[in-house]
Amino acid sequence: MKTLVFGAGPIGSVYTHLLSQAGKDVTILARGQRYDFIKANGLVLVDEVSGSKSVSKVQIVNQLTSDCKYDLVIVLVRKNKLCLVIETLRSNENIKNILFMGNNALGFENYLKHLPREKVLFGFPGAGGGISEQIVHYADREKEGSKRIGITIGEVDGETKERTINVKKLFETSGIPVDLVEDIDWWLKYHIALVLPLGNALYKHNCDSIALSKDKKTLRMMVRAAKEGGRVLEALGYTKRYPWRFNLFYWLPEILNVMAVQKLLESKFAEVAFAMHASAAGDEMSELSEEFQSLVDKTTVKTPNIDALKRYINGEGKA
Repeated sequence: MKTLVFGAGPIGSVYTHLLSQAGKDVTILARGQRYDFIKANGLVLVDEVSGSKSVSKVQIVNQLTSDCKYDLVIVLVRKNKLCLVIETLRSNENIKNILFMGNNALGFENYLKHLPREKVLFGFPGAGGGISEQIVHYADREKEGSKRIGITIGEVDGETKERTINVKKLFETSGIPVDLVEDIDWWLKYHIALVLPLGNALYKHNCDSIALSKDKKTLRMMVRAAKEGGRVLEALGYTKRYPWRFNLFYWLPEILNVMAVQKLLESKFAEVAFAMHASAAGDEMSELSEEFQSLVDKTTVKTPNIDALKRYINGEGKA
């Protein structure tokens, strides 16, 4: 399967590295200084959980022209940068399948206005991290030696097609677990309901996950905000939560949720995958916050904790 990873940020770099190391026919698209660095030096990555450093010499391009042919394009670009990406993909008829992996609160209508339904599927990555001086610092497992956190994939219509199986096989034969879900739209909405309060709480502490772990008042607010988000989605008819552990979050009493989040925030994984990512993605988080607010506005659900945390993304009232 000839594959293009569209986006050379931390997550695009990690998955290009893993696919390349597994011998897959993968190319990464990068631009500007990022393109120049990778062209000259390869992908340079530091696994912050194990401390190991890797260098991958990969195939790289700096543009996607109308005559480029790929069986699969994996789009790993922030939500607020997608308009130009979609327009570029729209102009290429030689691309067979497009996997968008990232945050999405509003569903797929805007994608399907511009791209054929039969070409697109959606998902979310398991890795996270950031880039410093062109070196990718990432985490894709909770602790050294543990199983790699997998990616989630689903079709717009919920069916498992031949191409769904082929994409799943591409990742799994590269050592990346895959979870197929029947309703990826619902999964992404519940993911946003949980991620936005966490991100906004991190902004209160300048993306310091350890500092946030010690702030129990804000952790309680974060847990309450996530549950408010869940009630918003239920009011809109999204009654089946994904993944299954989200049900556990909504069922457990607040004190146990706070303890679980506190423990997670003390980990190296949270420092890299949550805090480092949030630090670099404030523009995306701001847009996603407005998108989720548009869902809130369609209901009568009260969201005082969501409202209280939202101001931190704009730098108000930071610790």
